[in-house]
Amino acid sequence: MSFFGHLATFFTFAALVLQVFSMIGSTHNSPFLRDLYFAKVDVASQYVIFGLWGYCTGTSSGGVQMCSKPVPGFDWSKISELSEYVGGLHSLEKLFLANFILYWIALGFTFIALIVTIMSHFRRGPDLLASIMTFIAFVVMLVVFVIVLVISIRGINTAKGVDSSVHGTLGPATWMTMGAFIALLFSSVNYCFACICGGGRRVKSEKV
Repeated sequence: MSFFGHLATFFTFAALVLQVFSMIGSTHNSPFLRDLYFAKVDVASQYVIFGLWGYCTGTSSGGVQMCSKPVPGFDWSKISELSEYVGGLHSLEKLFLANFILYWIALGFTFIALIVTIMSHFRRGPDLLASIMTFIAFVVMLVVFVIVLVISIRGINTAKGVDSSVHGTLGPATWMTMGAFIALLFSSVNYCFACICGGGRRVKSEKV
C-alpha cells in the first residue's frame, strides 16, 4: 500500500465529512446542526442563519428558536423574517437550485472515489481513476464555494443597504466548503503520486 494512497484516502474522507456536515447544517434545531450555516444576518436582537436546505431564526439572548422544514435548493429570499432586507436575492432562484445540485454531484464523486480506492487496495489503475474523480469533485466544490460566497456576501450587503444597523457574517459551513475543495485538491494530487510511484501488478514468472 502506497503512502501517497493512504494520504489521498485521508484527504478524500476529510472532504466527504466536510461536505456532509456543511450540507446538513441548519436542517434541525439541535446541537451542532444549528451551528452549521453559510451566513448569518443580525437584525436588532434577532438573527437569521442560512443553510443549504433552509434557515433558522433566533435571538442573541436565547439562541436558535426555530428551523424551517428542509427544502431542496432553498431560496434565501423566501425567508419571511427578512423579506424587506433580502429582496434583492429574488433573481437568484436558479442559482440556489444549481448550487444544491452541484453539492450533490461533488459529494457523489467524492464518495465513489473513496470506495474505489479502498476496495481496490491502492492499485495503479483505480488510483488514477480516483485522482480524476477527486479532481472533478474539486472543480465542482470550487464552483460551489464561489456561488455560496457570492450569494452570502450579496445577501449581507443587500440587508445592510436597507438598514445600516444590520450586521452579517459568513458561517462555519462556508469555510467547511472551502476546506472540502482544498482537501479534494490534495487528494487528487496524492492519488496521482500514488499512481506514479506505486508498483503495478506484479507478474510472476513461472519456471519451466
